[in-house]
Amino acid sequence: MDTEEKPAAKAKPNDILDSVSIAAFDLDGRIFRTLWHSLTRTPDVALAGAKGDFSQYLSPVRVFVALFSFQFVVASLFGTPLAGSLDQLTVSVEPEAVEAWLATGQTASGEVPTHAEVNQTVESWGAMLLWPITIITALPYLLLLKLYRPGVPLWGHLQFFLTATNASFVVMIATIPLILLGLGWFSLGIGFAMIVYYFCTGRIIVRFYSHSAGGAALRLLGLVLLMPVTLLMTGIGQILGTAFTLDTNYDLSLIRLYAPDLE
Repeated sequence: MDTEEKPAAKAKPNDILDSVSIAAFDLDGRIFRTLWHSLTRTPDVALAGAKGDFSQYLSPVRVFVALFSFQFVVASLFGTPLAGSLDQLTVSVEPEAVEAWLATGQTASGEVPTHAEVNQTVESWGAMLLWPITIITALPYLLLLKLYRPGVPLWGHLQFFLTATNASFVVMIATIPLILLGLGWFSLGIGFAMIVYYFCTGRIIVRFYSHSAGGAALRLLGLVLLMPVTLLMTGIGQILGTAFTLDTNYDLSLIRLYAPDLE
């Protein structure tokens, strides 16, 4: 009787990739196919998500959560705050005025907060508040998609919306290192990511929302016209969130910073 142990099978490259991705994001090797096909076969990934068929692709919701979190990792590596910072808030304010404003606040221990403390708090809270802001600003898109095709459940429209969003996320994360070349290059990268989003969204509209070129163009135009609205909603949400954070943690007022004569 052979009692010798047989050597374990040699690990395949796909197995290694699976292990790494599972350890990092609780995802498997389908993430790579899902990301690539979100760019190249957008309607197929969206339809699989709407049907709940995850044999080939991961759920667009899971991919969105992973990419949303991963962008902060990449941004931190290149020193790019995505949720705002005190430095960004005070870029047009004289340093002496900023120091005078900080002196009006206090920490929990009763001390005057430092620039570094306030900056870290604004960035940390901004990252947390970005989740609810993102959810709220997505609602107008979902409602408009529902209006385009009422027979599809809202969950299905969410899969369509997130698939195109994930495609643009891939491009946006890849362009974050452009910040090293300057803000202008970084802005171009963000602009390109938006073009990718609308291109992928257009493919979804042609496949699921319209039977004519004219109808598809009008529906896509409707989504494009929502952009200023969602940008305004995002800006207001970030300002309110920052104001709440500063007031709660340091008793600092944004109004006192920008218009000290009003208080």
